[in-house]
Amino acid sequence: MAEIPWKTVVESCGASFDSVRDIFVHSLQAEHFWMRRLSGKSIEGIYNASFTEYTDVNSIQEYADKVEAETKQYLEKLTDEKLQSVFEFKGRDGNINRNKIEDILIHVIEEEMHHRGEILCIYWQHDIQPPYTSYTTYKGQA
Repeated sequence: MAEIPWKTVVESCGASFDSVRDIFVHSLQAEHFWMRRLSGKSIEGIYNASFTEYTDVNSIQEYADKVEAETKQYLEKLTDEKLQSVFEFKGRDGNINRNKIEDILIHVIEEEMHHRGEILCIYWQHDIQPPYTSYTTYKGQA
């Protein structure tokens, strides 16, 4: 987002959330929610933060760094046995849900990919070349 004008980042775009900022922050919130829930930590307040609290790219990057650190911490402790275990939780509808942790993590990835695709389309609608985002380039060599 740093390469596009802030006005474009926050303008209403008619997507799943009102702006590129809102879509991106929501995807971070979703990951944060699940990493905390799976870690047995409090999820209180994750979705209460207003998107408008993020007033520039740096504030979004700070939140992204926080979420990435918590995700890394969770994944570093995750064993194959735990990955295949069933996680039970109360859904928004009040019902008890039971899903394998592996399936929840796939859901988190799918959610992020969905919103990343939205953001890429918004870039194209503004004739902005999206940044190249390759996971293997991000991670570097093994």
